Amino acid sequence: MKNINILILGFVLMFGFNACQEDPIVTINPSAETGDMTFQLNQARYTGYTYELLESNNDLDMDALYASQPEYGFTAAVTYYIETSFTENMADAVELPSSVQGEKVSINTKELNRAILQLYKGQMPNPTVAKDMYFRLKAVVSQALPTPLDTVPTVKPLYSNVVKLKVLPYFIEDKVSFDKAKKLTYWYIVGTLGKGDHWINDASGVGHSTIPLGVLEGDLYDGEGNGTFSYTGYIKTSQNFKIVRDLGSWNVQWGNADGKAINKPILKLKDGDAEGTDFQVPEDGYYNITLNSINNTLKIEKVQITPAVHPNMGLVGTINDWGGGGADVVLQPFQAENNHYWYATYTVAAAGEVKFRVDNKWDLNWGNSTFPQGLATPGGPNVPIAAGTYTILFNDLDGFYQFIKK
Repeated sequence: MKNINILILGFVLMFGFNACQEDPIVTINPSAETGDMTFQLNQARYTGYTYELLESNNDLDMDALYASQPEYGFTAAVTYYIETSFTENMADAVELPSSVQGEKVSINTKELNRAILQLYKGQMPNPTVAKDMYFRLKAVVSQALPTPLDTVPTVKPLYSNVVKLKVLPYFIEDKVSFDKAKKLTYWYIVGTLGKGDHWINDASGVGHSTIPLGVLEGDLYDGEGNGTFSYTGYIKTSQNFKIVRDLGSWNVQWGNADGKAINKPILKLKDGDAEGTDFQVPEDGYYNITLNSINNTLKIEKVQITPAVHPNMGLVGTINDWGGGGADVVLQPFQAENNHYWYATYTVAAAGEVKFRVDNKWDLNWGNSTFPQGLATPGGPNVPIAAGTYTILFNDLDGFYQFIKK
């Protein structure tokens, strides 16, 4: 009996010992919670060297910064962002778009050059001059909870020490009109607005399912092709849509943050970000969509207009001897009713000039002097056109036209 009691006592002691081996309580460093803590950023390898930025190296990294992870008090997945400034106190710091997880943080050439333009307030000197630039890292932990039941992270963004590098940027202009822009970064409406196949998020859907927002007269576009883009057209409550930047991808898109509506547009910038639901208008009618891709704003507003709806639309010009050499090129309607957006695929054999018109007549015609896109006005000048095969787009409400070379 004594042996049995000793055995039972042994089991009890073993159980009690194991019960005490609980996971240690995670304690967050208090200075991380307040944001007062800093962390070590090492000086770049080439101290005293002048980094010359070249536009031809836009896809390359100028160099990399190395840091030691902040002492959070727990194992953390840290995302690092680069901030740069003309001043050591970082009072006017600009944050570069890219971020990384890991203590090696590369400085992209194009992103840094754009940041320098921002620091110059859009007026970069020409020729450019080498500048002392100051850099630091911002460390962000998105999931740092004081207890397993909490939902609000308590760790604030932390900043490293500042290091200095000398940089010679290449010259870029801040903003120009659309006809002088080297490139335009279009945004596209994808959804059920068209009369044909729906939700075709690639180049094959442009015209009949997917359409770009157009440029605006008098608006200015930056070196990345960002600016204000718009679309005016008839939208029904039964139709849903989103707005994407890169055809073939859903990573960068606009949706609605609070159910199918237009009241709370939300921008998703990368894979993993929160994604909004489809846009859906509250009542049938004409709507204007205005997107500013510089300050990331979007408005979808109903407009009180009763425009004429044209039965057809054609393209005429040197391609058919201005109508004397055959019928106009027929443009197809984008929508089954209340249509104002037209498209066609056509091969232009030789450079020349064209215009848009209704019923193969000159009573209603549109044109302007810019190519491959522009804002046509009634009775405007001829549109110059180069040889090639194009997807041709035209909106008879706002005059936006585009020739997309295939």
